[in-house]
Amino acid sequence: MYMIRLLTVLLLYVNAAVTTTVYNYYELAVQKWCSDEYMIHGLWPQINAIDYPEYCESVSYEMPTGELLTNMNTYWKSCDDTLWQHEWEKHGSCMHEQIGIDETTFFNTTITLFLENINLLNDCKEDDCILACFDMDYRMITCK
Repeated sequence: MYMIRLLTVLLLYVNAAVTTTVYNYYELAVQKWCSDEYMIHGLWPQINAIDYPEYCESVSYEMPTGELLTNMNTYWKSCDDTLWQHEWEKHGSCMHEQIGIDETTFFNTTITLFLENINLLNDCKEDDCILACFDMDYRMITCK
């Protein structure tokens, strides 16, 4: 009986450690970079309005291909060939660590959120803009 209780306590402890929230919501950033139109800058995990995790773990980058590459070249232009890798390593690595998202899902999720909220671009007044914020289930919330 003691071993079962000990095992239960250990499992609860491990589960709590694994599900510790590193960040609480996401910001979808856009910018006018190499274009007169807004393009995706990135999807950024946020702890709060000031703090955010970055470079959470080592991840490898693979150049997108196929339809994803076409969509990225359309909505997420990378002028210097480093933006996509930078966004995956700096921000996507934290999503990988916390929720297990892979690179392709990270990029596709970001593009989907951008396209679903493209009508909000009219609210952007600066070249760099937070288009929208999303909770952990990707439902739009008020930016903090």
